[in-house]
Amino acid sequence: MTERDHSALEKMPPGTGTPSQRAGMGLALGGGFARGFAHLGVLKVLEEHQVSVSHIAGSSVGSILGAAYASGAPLERIIEACRTLRFRDIARWRVSRLGLASNQRLGALIERVFGSRQFEDLRIPLAVVATDLSSGEPVVFTQGNLVDAIRASCAFPGLFEPVEIGTRCLADGGLVAPVPTEAARSMGAQTVIGVSVGLEDGHRGVPTNIFQVVSRAVGAAQKHQLELWERQADLVLRPDVQSLAWDDFARAEEAIEAGATAARRALPRIEKLLERAAEAEFSLEARLFLEQRSRMEITEVQA
Repeated sequence: MTERDHSALEKMPPGTGTPSQRAGMGLALGGGFARGFAHLGVLKVLEEHQVSVSHIAGSSVGSILGAAYASGAPLERIIEACRTLRFRDIARWRVSRLGLASNQRLGALIERVFGSRQFEDLRIPLAVVATDLSSGEPVVFTQGNLVDAIRASCAFPGLFEPVEIGTRCLADGGLVAPVPTEAARSMGAQTVIGVSVGLEDGHRGVPTNIFQVVSRAVGAAQKHQLELWERQADLVLRPDVQSLAWDDFARAEEAIEAGATAARRALPRIEKLLERAAEAEFSLEARLFLEQRSRMEITEVQA
């Protein structure tokens, strides 16, 4: 699989050497396990209001749902599949020195459900973010094998074993990009909406198991990254999913509705962003037209 480092020259959409300029909104979908179903509610509202999606960047569960949508699979079919999804469908308990479970079943699920297995086959440019455990830096995938990239992006430390790709040992992308707005911007998205569902475990009080300890520690670290990713977003949506635990897969409908509610409330701002983008595009086209006309006039005078 081709792997891309997190640099300006290496975060391009599939099959291109420069950022792609496409009409529509760029989406940055954050991690949060079962809370991530809220992303589907956001997509549902955007579809209902005919807001096109130009680029998608995903970390952790955001990479799964972002890839499913980017593949061209009907949104209703994706939602239906998520309604019956359970932890056992994506993971198998296998205690080792590096984790408590393997997410190889996630790879099998992707191959069975998705219409695409390579980044190059996707209908919408996609970036999947993972974390290099050796350097601590983000690794952004935009080409090659989709399954391995998503598995790496979803390998939450302490729970899932890291995923090796090439010479890299990779873990959950949410560690370095809780909401991957920079990856979406670097792909060429003119307008970026970030969707944050948080990593809190849905419980209050003292942690009662190792996963709650790890997730709360990671969540605390992520709070200090807010400014970094928020500055790359034109708009941030925060669906109200704080009552959902990380493994509340059976409450997918609640998460989806929370995402839809957040998106509906933001529609006036989204419409303004679309208007601003359209004005900017018109201004660019007008400027290019005037420059071309000026060059033609100069050529005629010289002739």
